[in-house]
Amino acid sequence: MKKILLCSANPILIKSLYGVMRDDGYDIDIVEHPALAVQQVLAGGYSMMIVDSEPFGLSAEDAVQIIKLTMPDLPVLYVGSGAHGAEPAVDAPVDLEKFKRTVQAIAV
Repeated sequence: MKKILLCSANPILIKSLYGVMRDDGYDIDIVEHPALAVQQVLAGGYSMMIVDSEPFGLSAEDAVQIIKLTMPDLPVLYVGSGAHGAEPAVDAPVDLEKFKRTVQAIAV
């Protein structure tokens, strides 16, 4: 079972994505803030991180930059609008079927 970290403070987004990913057999941990996501990822054990690009606290982009410095091979998927460089993104509102296909393609 793949372990994924979901970083979002949006309860509706969390509920939607968590259910879809659990149904597909992923083990999901949730954190609200990007700074906590950095700590969790550095502690290890994740095969992928999904981050809500909505700004709160440390920006999602800054958190991903920090994580990529230490774990450059960790796949990251942004959820929401905005520029994310080379990292894949799914626009909000989230099309759950497209989201599932994107996660499956990245988490292989």
